[in-house]
Amino acid sequence: MQVKLLGKFGMDKFSFFKEKKVLVTGSSGLLGSWLIEELINNDALVTGVSIDDSKDELLINKGIKNNIDTHYVNISDFDEIENIMSSADFDIVFHLAAQTQVIEARENPLETLKSNVQGTWNVLENCRRLNLPLVCASSDKAYGVSENLPYLESHPLSGEFPYEVSKSSSDLITTMYQTTYGLKVATLRCGNIFGGGDFNWDRLIPGIIKTLIENDIPVLRTQGDFIREWVYVKDVVNAYLEVGKAVVQERNNFVAYNFSSGDIKNVMEIYELISIILKGDIVKPKILLDSEFEIKNQRLDSSLIKSDLNISSKFNLNESLNETIAWYKKYLSN
Repeated sequence: MQVKLLGKFGMDKFSFFKEKKVLVTGSSGLLGSWLIEELINNDALVTGVSIDDSKDELLINKGIKNNIDTHYVNISDFDEIENIMSSADFDIVFHLAAQTQVIEARENPLETLKSNVQGTWNVLENCRRLNLPLVCASSDKAYGVSENLPYLESHPLSGEFPYEVSKSSSDLITTMYQTTYGLKVATLRCGNIFGGGDFNWDRLIPGIIKTLIENDIPVLRTQGDFIREWVYVKDVVNAYLEVGKAVVQERNNFVAYNFSSGDIKNVMEIYELISIILKGDIVKPKILLDSEFEIKNQRLDSSLIKSDLNISSKFNLNESLNETIAWYKKYLSN
């Protein structure tokens, strides 16, 4: 099977994971599916955790669903997670499971907190008991609103809105486990991750692409002036696997790392890039002002992960968007 990251990251980049027993929570999500594909390409033995099999579309699309042992449980159920994590001598855990939708968090804060905070605590506690190394997924949203950009890792975790608070809280709990119990854990706080296979059509990039392919009028929830940092899923997979290696080999300081691409665009700029790639011109979108409880501007300083572990992005924004659009064109034509 072809290794997806060969062209950018090298032939034997992740041979470290050969025959390693790897547990991935959130195994059916965008990042989880791409990460698992790369692990399987390098002969890792992967166990997945997903909330139910209705989320497995990307794993099925990639032809790898049958290559992993998947447990369908709610990440907030401690007993279920304990049973899974104690069922094998795992070499490392990638904890990616979360409720990731800002709108959903606003409408259902309790379920978001159960998933993102209780779920993370469940994984951390079992890693402590079993002495398992761990990489936790977080987000730039954990930092909350700030006039001092870009965010450094030393920036306070000060989320105000439901989704942001869930990420701030889970990151603080993760830090507590590292400092109090010496847990071998690193956290990655990424910018806005995109790539082929994100089926959350309410998200900006997949939603725009699908709508334009179907010749409808895209809807933006802001005037387009919200600034974000955009990072391709392949770059993020590389970062997670590199950090995972470092945690297992104890080559890092078990800290939180920012990771993004440096591609900083506002929402309208992203929209226009996609519209030009797909339509050759800018299709005028419909503006729906529904972003009252969102952070307006975000930007990450990713210099620490570069200096500590020599990890940086390799894909530029235009290349990444073109690959992503090509993926959705093929998918939506079937």
